[in-house]
Amino acid sequence: MAVLAWRRGAGCLAPLFITGVALAAQAGGDPGAAEHSEFEIESAMLYNFTKFVEWPDKALGEAGASVVVGVLGEDALVPVLDAALRNKTVYGHPIVVRRLDSNADAKTCTVLFVGSSDRKVIARIVQSVGRSPVLTIGEISQFSRLGGVIAFTHEGGRIRFEINLDAADRAGLQVSSKLLRLAAVWRENPPRAQN
Repeated sequence: MAVLAWRRGAGCLAPLFITGVALAAQAGGDPGAAEHSEFEIESAMLYNFTKFVEWPDKALGEAGASVVVGVLGEDALVPVLDAALRNKTVYGHPIVVRRLDSNADAKTCTVLFVGSSDRKVIARIVQSVGRSPVLTIGEISQFSRLGGVIAFTHEGGRIRFEINLDAADRAGLQVSSKLLRLAAVWRENPPRAQN
């Protein structure tokens, strides 16, 4: 039986959400700007997620090696993500954004953004990553329930996120409690209460 718990808090990510609100306000009534603004918000959130996730030893490579943020299924996000992450680092590693052509490339990433909304496609992508130390992020609410680590969700006109702790564990990723306080937390196999 799966369990979903919603936790809200101000925590250290509050400025991120304030930035998101400001970006949404700038979009005004232009539908094209609103879509672009959503990508900017997701890009900022994606970067901030990397600050609150720890990868296993050597998963990020040698000092100076690039961290690859791969994008599957959402080509319009690539230039926005590239601009948002330019000159940024993850634990001292420079970030490179790549548009991926196939699921086979997914294991070469440190962070994988999946833009597809097709459940079968998502399941294949998540399966192709397997237990590799890849932070998988999707833009539909079901993404975390299909085995991805983080799913963007929409609630009351705001972008929120859900974290699948079991998927993070399988990938060997440690998610900070600071990030968990701001997320809806999903467990595929909740721990049993001890008597």
